[in-house]
Amino acid sequence: MRSGRACREGSAFHATAIFKPEEKGGYSVNFPDIESCYTQGDDLQDAYDMAADVLCLMLYNFEENKAAIPPASDPNDIKVQDGCFVSLVGADTMEYRRFYDNKE
Repeated sequence: MRSGRACREGSAFHATAIFKPEEKGGYSVNFPDIESCYTQGDDLQDAYDMAADVLCLMLYNFEENKAAIPPASDPNDIKVQDGCFVSLVGADTMEYRRFYDNKE
């Protein structure tokens, strides 16, 4: 990923996320480039799944409001606390739209 540019291919995105293990188990996840975009999961797989879901929701809202999607940070440039790690999380807003449009 190139620093300073959103990582987007069609309706598929990748965003940089910080995963933090919690003292009582599970993980909290935040996206440093997207204000108020955070979630948690009971284990690492759940945290990744929840992160992809909240990322889709946030990106869907950006698209609906015709707002600029913030550029993704280079994961190598993000400093984290001990025990935390940085990972890319993928989201496909077209797939998200198809899934939730069928629920109405």
